[in-house]
Amino acid sequence: MKIEYVILDKNLTFDKVSRYASLLPEYRREKIMRYRFEKDKLRSLIAGLLIRRAIGEMPLVFGEHEKPYVQGNSLYFSVSHSGDIVAIAVDDREIGMDVEELPAEDRLKIADRFYHPREREYVHGAEDEARAFCRIWTRKEAYLKMTGEGISTDLTAFDTTSSPLRDSIDTVDLYGYCLSVCCEERIENHHIDISLLELKELFTTALS
Repeated sequence: MKIEYVILDKNLTFDKVSRYASLLPEYRREKIMRYRFEKDKLRSLIAGLLIRRAIGEMPLVFGEHEKPYVQGNSLYFSVSHSGDIVAIAVDDREIGMDVEELPAEDRLKIADRFYHPREREYVHGAEDEARAFCRIWTRKEAYLKMTGEGISTDLTAFDTTSSPLRDSIDTVDLYGYCLSVCCEERIENHHIDISLLELKELFTTALS
């Protein structure tokens, strides 16, 4: 499993790199333009370029819940973005990945409404509640992206801190973010290669 992530320059705007959108398939261009805010457009554009870097010109098909797949190829990917980080995970089997910025304190109460009771215990018993909250949230998102169900699922119905689900998820801390990845089998059976990709390299390879 390979995970690449980029950190957006604070001075980078969508207008400065919008020309790269022409390299992307129509569905991604339409998705970019549906965003209202420039920062969201920028993140979606970078996500599209990461997908293009990972799969090249191979066509995509969309399965149940609009989850994208590489047509006729055993290559799976998942993208996520939050704040200044955009990331992609690629593997030869079903995966889901989520990255989130550490939340403000007023968001922590969400745990009492949407987390499984054991997950709530994990958060409220942690020394750093914000990081514990973020780890659980990304683990839930990664699992639902892997299954393709999306967050319309009852989030209290499953526990990411207990086996067997816990054994299929790995979480890492990235600066002020958490990143979780989920697969169909035990995560220990996967070698995870995670690396920072410079934006300059991403733009260069997009043109090659």
